[in-house]
Amino acid sequence: MKLLARLNTFPILFALAALSFIPTLFYFYVGEEGVFTLNSMEMWQRHEYLSTVLYGTSGAGGTGRPPLFNWLMIPIANLIEWENVLVAARIVTVTATVTTSLIIAWLAQQLWRDKTTSWVASILYLVTVDIMLDHGWQSYADPLFAMFTVLAISQAWVACQRNSYPLLIFALIAAFAAFLTKAFTVYLFLGISMLVLMVDSNFRRFLLNPRAWVIYMLGALLPFVWLQLGTHDAAQHAKMSNDMVEKLGILNVGDYIKRLLVYPMEMFLRLMPSSFFIAYLWVRQRENVWQYSAVRMSLLIALANFLPYLIAPQGGVRYVIPVFAFVALAAAYLVVKKSSPFKIKKWIVVMLGIGLVARVVIIPYYQMLIRGENYAQMASEILIKYGHIPLYVSNVTAVGLSVVAYIDSMRINHPALTFPPVDFKEGIVIAHSATEVPGTLLRELRNHGVSIYLICRGAACEAAKN
Repeated sequence: MKLLARLNTFPILFALAALSFIPTLFYFYVGEEGVFTLNSMEMWQRHEYLSTVLYGTSGAGGTGRPPLFNWLMIPIANLIEWENVLVAARIVTVTATVTTSLIIAWLAQQLWRDKTTSWVASILYLVTVDIMLDHGWQSYADPLFAMFTVLAISQAWVACQRNSYPLLIFALIAAFAAFLTKAFTVYLFLGISMLVLMVDSNFRRFLLNPRAWVIYMLGALLPFVWLQLGTHDAAQHAKMSNDMVEKLGILNVGDYIKRLLVYPMEMFLRLMPSSFFIAYLWVRQRENVWQYSAVRMSLLIALANFLPYLIAPQGGVRYVIPVFAFVALAAAYLVVKKSSPFKIKKWIVVMLGIGLVARVVIIPYYQMLIRGENYAQMASEILIKYGHIPLYVSNVTAVGLSVVAYIDSMRINHPALTFPPVDFKEGIVIAHSATEVPGTLLRELRNHGVSIYLICRGAACEAAKN
């Protein structure tokens, strides 16, 4: 019994929550993860570290993503071998997720000076349904972006508490790191959060002080300097801006109305159990929930940052991962109070159990029978049968990216596959459709319900038949 009691302490539960991400390092590709590993492999091969490269095209094939995620991934891939580049990518994202939980623990400690609340805040973030089963480990830039964004907002909040301009400087540096990871939207998150913080008159005086404005102007210079002097992608600014603007276009009014109804419900489910705790207490003890200033501030930061993404006609849950941290922060304070009806340790243990079953059984089973392992199998078949023939790629779908990422990592000593030259005479193109590239359809390669097309030209068509 004493051993069980020791295992049931919050530090141990945090360690179990963090270690439970280990199985996710070894899953097959999911969605468009291949973009980021392909970027890293091509950047490393070309010694091009200031701009991402995809299929031989600078600027990640037109997305204009900055390269910080790749800068972290490349040395890890070099250390563990490039055939494990997906593991390297997942190491970065999982580390970012766990670090985000520690940042929230730090913020909780600054707000309430209570270790139990700090531990619970960090654990609740790690066992959030979406973080645990989906976006907390997938090798997109979003977990790293969320880490820097949450750090920037947390530092700005604590800077207000301490009247600390050095912390405000660090907040702008963290925001710049988030920009280098993914997008301009970090400044939207930070700006909205600062507006919420200004509800407090003392915070408002601090944030509107002339010294603070000097810091803001210097912080704004950082992305400008990068875009002008850092990146080799001359159109990166336009690409990143267009990426934001494109999400504002309404494609279908009916779909938009449906989104306004479904998106909040999806967020609620993905934010469980923290969202359930807050909703339950809001219904039963609304006055008690709203009376705590830091809880109120945290929930307002989460809500105010979620609203632009709710109103926008397009955009998925992974774009608002920074919001999750502040929901977990508020929930943590509420559930550790003596008046809380929740036995939080039992909830955490149940969530860890759900995560364990999903990660060890359900997700691997899904990848084996439905989608994931088939990408690696398709890549192996292409290399075995056609690896001696010049290969190109025009397929930019999730399936194509995954298959090509496996091909490139399986033969890392060969140049990465590129888009086919317009006038290429001989070779095989991995395409999305049978008519995507002029040439002869060699075959449709199908595996577990997904397919890619192999289109050949010249002597490669005869060689492929042998």
